[in-house]
Amino acid sequence: MIHLFFSFLFLVHPIYISSTNVVINDDKLEIKVKLFRDDLEDGLRDFHGFSISIDSPNKIEKNKNLINEYINDKLTLIVNNEKINFFIIDYSLINDVLEVYFIQNFTKKTEDIRIVNNLLIEIYSEQSNIMFLDIFGKKYYDNFTASKTEKTLLIK
Repeated sequence: MIHLFFSFLFLVHPIYISSTNVVINDDKLEIKVKLFRDDLEDGLRDFHGFSISIDSPNKIEKNKNLINEYINDKLTLIVNNEKINFFIIDYSLINDVLEVYFIQNFTKKTEDIRIVNNLLIEIYSEQSNIMFLDIFGKKYYDNFTASKTEKTLLIK
């Protein structure tokens, strides 16, 4: 009976969550963002002012630049006071989850990282953006919400 109650609760109350993995090592910066496709479509519509469908690989490819603009606006990494710009290099749509990948050369000494994560928060006040960071082998974790969108890490 309890299982049935919780199953019904999840049907009535949707979950608004994303995850971002950031890895910085000696020569590159890797980022993987996972978002529910329909939630991202809502965010894209609000951001760009028109509906954007991304329910197939062809539609994702066609709208890759619009997705890239949205993510660059809503997810900010500032390393040593320099904003990192993301460029989508790959993506996958698995069931209803869109995974977007960014990789770029990175050879800077990392002293501090400022993170601003507003992904989908303008759409869903309950949005939770979980972030995992691996900075030169040192692991960090944080959760960004409407009441907490920024964090600065001092790397020693």
